[in-house]
Amino acid sequence: MDKTELKVLLIEDDSSIAGLIKYYLKDYRDYSFRVDWVDSAESGIEKISNSGDYEIVILDYYLPGLNGVEALKILKARGINVPVMVLTRAKENEIAAEILKLGAVDYYVKEDVIGPLFPVLIVSIVERENLKREIEKNKDERSQKIEAIQELVITVSHEVNNPLAAIKLATNILLKKDLPVDIKTYIKIIKENVDRIEQTILRLRELKSEQIVPYVGRLRMFDISSGREKREE
Repeated sequence: MDKTELKVLLIEDDSSIAGLIKYYLKDYRDYSFRVDWVDSAESGIEKISNSGDYEIVILDYYLPGLNGVEALKILKARGINVPVMVLTRAKENEIAAEILKLGAVDYYVKEDVIGPLFPVLIVSIVERENLKREIEKNKDERSQKIEAIQELVITVSHEVNNPLAAIKLATNILLKKDLPVDIKTYIKIIKENVDRIEQTILRLRELKSEQIVPYVGRLRMFDISSGREKREE
């Protein structure tokens, strides 16, 4: 079976470290690695800007010219969202905090991670970031669908509210008249159901994504009961 190729950009000025990383990035599970190596942040930023299809960037913090923080600031300013893992010679908490604030996915000491398990780490980061993007994408799609439903409900409610108001007015007038008990019972049933329709339309206009619940199989449905229960309390 063909393996999925992960495109990796390695920004590292030490050729021996770069050689080690390339050596250890061998096939792992369903993945193979294609590593592009540059020795400065400036060259790396140019490569990312010209080829936005890298799955991950491995960035050395201490580089000639721009360092890791400066490189991350430029990537953030340009809206480049490729996952970046930062490598350094020693753990420094202040640097780590700043790097993570700028959007790096993590911060590692070279001697701790460069070895046989390095491809495991890279794959886990890529899969985690892909999952996060998928979740965000689903949230956006769900939000757009809810907005479309709300627009439809508002349009329909404008068309429905006038006849509903007329029915309510007619039932209120009829209930004041001296009519047989069984007729009044039916009129009350009509009035109660008109009220239910009005409340349902109101709840539909206030739909939120958290009201989507499992239904059957992969199907989902809107749970609009909570709004009614709150109003009845």
